[in-house]
Amino acid sequence: MKSKFSYLVFVESTVALLLALYPGLMFAVKGGMNGTFLFLLLLSIAVLIIRPREMPGVSWNSEMKVYLLAMAALPVAIVFSQTYHHHYGGHPYDAASRFLLAVPIFMVLQRLRFSIVAMVQYAFPVAAIVGCLMLKPIADGRYGVATLDLIHFGDFELVLGVMSLLCLNWTGRDVPLLKVLKVIGFLAGVYASVVSGSRGGWIALPVFLMIYIYYRFGKISLKSLIITPLILIIVGLIAFTFSQKIHHRVGEVTGDLSALQNGNPDTSTGIRLQLFKAAAEIFVQEPLFGVGSDGFALEMDVMLNAGKVTKMAAELGKGEVHNEILSRAAGLGLFGLIAILSIYLVPVRIFYRSMKSTSFPIRKSGMLGLVFVSGFMVFGLTAETLNLSMATAFYSLTVAVLLAACLNIHHGEQVSPNTL
Repeated sequence: MKSKFSYLVFVESTVALLLALYPGLMFAVKGGMNGTFLFLLLLSIAVLIIRPREMPGVSWNSEMKVYLLAMAALPVAIVFSQTYHHHYGGHPYDAASRFLLAVPIFMVLQRLRFSIVAMVQYAFPVAAIVGCLMLKPIADGRYGVATLDLIHFGDFELVLGVMSLLCLNWTGRDVPLLKVLKVIGFLAGVYASVVSGSRGGWIALPVFLMIYIYYRFGKISLKSLIITPLILIIVGLIAFTFSQKIHHRVGEVTGDLSALQNGNPDTSTGIRLQLFKAAAEIFVQEPLFGVGSDGFALEMDVMLNAGKVTKMAAELGKGEVHNEILSRAAGLGLFGLIAILSIYLVPVRIFYRSMKSTSFPIRKSGMLGLVFVSGFMVFGLTAETLNLSMATAFYSLTVAVLLAACLNIHHGEQVSPNTL
């Protein structure tokens, strides 16, 4: 009996430590995110094979089955596309496999005590602070870290900062020191996002606010729809006026649009629009299986010779499409489009339903999950957020953790007086 108990304690302690550290390791250590993901995966497989006596077996419900199918969709879409083109390779599966491999981790987390899963309430602010402390000049007055490109870094810092604030009083009334940590995490995340200059991610802030309003009041009233944009406009004007970085980055958008109207498409905004149009055209031409995972890059010279993109856009397009959904649609066709939408929308559905629970921890877990996934959806509108294995590991693991919080078997249906 003692050895069994010690086994469960070892599993819970190890998982708690890894969940508290994994986002920070993404910034602090090259390969830290993937390393933590792998360790959690191996531990989860071991637990599934040799289960502690105190841990109940897996009981699949409809939500868990749909989640499994959604996480398997992208690797399946890659198989279909490669088979159609008779061009096989393992590289496209590197990042895509992280979605499916997160399922065994979820299966274990869902059956651990909720307090273990909720260790991410420490992970979010700590990671945001770690990223902020590691800032260094990268290019053109923008700051980032050595382990991530500027766009990913700025977006991740923003969502980590917001999650830090929103997880206040998640598991009960936070002690003052924990509240301070979460507020500092929020400020650090927002600051790091601003100095990174990753302006595409800032579009997510109104979405975050509307999700919180819905969570807090159970609806989005007409009054909220009027007042919320006004508040955001006022805050935005203040930030635009007093922050040179924000002023400069927003001003660049205005300059890009002006240049585009004057016949110069080779700006940051203009190039993205060219690539979006090219991806949509490729999808129409190859709607079922796309042009392959690496096919969009190969199509750039064809598009350039046809006069459909400029030389600069063609060169940048060989790197990425700058839109997650269009990238999957062009590369993998209809199956890729369904896969990426499933990766977003299936968790969204579960998180949304969890927000209607009578249990406070479940409702808050649902809100946190909805904020996290919606953030990645918005980030993916202007950049391929899930094109790196570490980014995919971060997304899929965090979704698995928050789903495990929503569907945790140890939840009781009670209402907590603690609110944010």
